[in-house]
Amino acid sequence: MQLHQALPIRQISLATLALVFLSGLGAAAQNQIPEGTVATVDGIAITYNDVSLVEDELMAVYGQLPEEQRFQTLVGYMVNRVLASEAAKKAGLEDDADVAKLKAFMERKALQDVYVAKMLMERVREEDVTAYYDKEIKNGPVEEELRARHILLDNREAADAVVADLDKGADFAALAKERSKGPSGPSGGDLGYFSKQSMVPAFSDAAFKLAAGETSPPVQTQFGWHVIRVEDRRNRPVPPLDQVRDQIFQLLISEAQRDIYDEMRAKAAVDFVNMPRLSE
Repeated sequence: MQLHQALPIRQISLATLALVFLSGLGAAAQNQIPEGTVATVDGIAITYNDVSLVEDELMAVYGQLPEEQRFQTLVGYMVNRVLASEAAKKAGLEDDADVAKLKAFMERKALQDVYVAKMLMERVREEDVTAYYDKEIKNGPVEEELRARHILLDNREAADAVVADLDKGADFAALAKERSKGPSGPSGGDLGYFSKQSMVPAFSDAAFKLAAGETSPPVQTQFGWHVIRVEDRRNRPVPPLDQVRDQIFQLLISEAQRDIYDEMRAKAAVDFVNMPRLSE
């Protein structure tokens, strides 16, 4: 089985919405329009495939909308596109020089997109994802992580005062809620589990020297002064393949795409002329 044979979650959701949309059209209407139609404009069909393509085009703009709202917005966008394009035809713009330039540009983009997509489908398969998981994650290096709390303070004097109160038996979580300036303060300073690489070096170096239950002296970072308490140490659990499949797939796709372009550039004569100079 090839990984690309499965539709992305986003496309599956849109397909489901399209089917729901179509179910309200009635059997007679569906027999008169192309399969997969979600709307018509003066008899011109807008299909689910049109919506899917425009979604890719506008994901940066509408990607944060809820699924159903995004689908409806994109259908409306396509309605406007059909209306404007038909008006342009009536205005005699089909042979306009600017339209011809844009058509040529879009044709080149379409050829690029389809060609690279076909190449990627050949290069990235399910077995590649599994092999990467087995080598780099399942059997990869064991990474230690900590669960810790911290209290973030503005200056060394305030940090020293916290340490003094802790030495007298004060509750760490209660002090964090009362005095910490960081966003974790309301949760008692709890940072959850984290790896050494996920924190700034000064913080990580201090935290990873502590055993579970130990508290650090004041530690300074660019954010202020910290008092850190380690709650637990463990080896990072290995996530199941299904949990990281999409991330691995995207990583392999990115690497394969870079290789495709590198190979094509190596065989081509690419000359840069009249390039603007970057200011020094």
